[in-house]
Amino acid sequence: MEFKNEVITSRNNPFVKWAVSLADKKGRAEARAFLAEGEKLSFEALEYGLPVTHIIVEEGKLDKNRERLFYYLDGAYRGKCELKVVAKSVFEKISTEKAPQGVISIIKYLDFFRKVDIIYKEEFFISKGERALFLCSLRDPNNLGSVIRCAAAFGIGHIILSADCADVYNPKTVRCAMGSLFKLKITEVSDTEAFVKAARAAGRRVLAAELSERAVALSELGLRADDVIMIGNEGHGIPEEISASCDASVYIPISENTESLNASCAAAVLMWEQSKCNF
Repeated sequence: MEFKNEVITSRNNPFVKWAVSLADKKGRAEARAFLAEGEKLSFEALEYGLPVTHIIVEEGKLDKNRERLFYYLDGAYRGKCELKVVAKSVFEKISTEKAPQGVISIIKYLDFFRKVDIIYKEEFFISKGERALFLCSLRDPNNLGSVIRCAAAFGIGHIILSADCADVYNPKTVRCAMGSLFKLKITEVSDTEAFVKAARAAGRRVLAAELSERAVALSELGLRADDVIMIGNEGHGIPEEISASCDASVYIPISENTESLNASCAAAVLMWEQSKCNF
C-alpha cells in the first residue's frame, strides 16, 4: 500500500496547533479527544476498536509501521481514521514524551468514562459482583495511571474518582496506565460523601486507607470482595469528614524504617489482598 499523505512540515499548521492543544486539559475538553503516545498504545487502541480519529506518524517511522497501519486504516478504520505524516520537528512539537517513538493516536473521549453529579440510591452504579476502588483527591497523573494499571491487573472492574483527581486523559495518566485505561469502567463523582452514603446503603463497606487512631491493620480487618477501598491524596490523605463517613479505616503494616507508602503502591497492596477474596 502507498500512503499518499503530504508530509506536514510546518509547526504552525492548523492541525498541528490543534493536536498540540490536546496536551492541555482545556484543549481536551473542547475537542473531547486525547492523545495516546507510542506504538503500543496507538495500535492497542486500534485493536480494541476505540474511536481513534487520527494517527500521527513521524515521517522517518512510516516504513516501519506501514504494514500495521494498512491493516487498520484500509480495514476496520477505513474512512474513520485519518493518517497524518509529519516531519520530525513537527512530531516533537506535538509529543509530550522526552523520547517519542514516532506514533501518536488521537482518540475521542471514551464511553466507559462518565461523570455523575447526583447519586441516587435507586440508581447506584456499581454492579453486583463488580470490584470497585475509590480514589479521593489523587492529584498526580502518574500515580493515577499507575493505579489504573494495577487495578486492571488485580481484577478491579470499576474505579470511582472524586472530582478533584488528576485528569484521566492527561498524557501522563494515559502513558502510565499502559492500555489499562481502555479496559476499565471509570466514574467521576462530584460529591464524595454522597457516594460513600450510597455505597453503604447498597450493602458495600467503604474502607479508608490511612494511618489514623481508629485504623485497623490489613491483616486483622478481614477484607471482603465487595469492599470499596478509598485511597487518599498523596500528601494530605483522606479528609477527616470523608474518613468519618466510611465504615472503617485500614492501614498496611510496614517497616519502622519507612514512614509511608506511595499512594499507588498502597493501592496495589490493598488490591492484591482483595483479589484473594471471592464474592
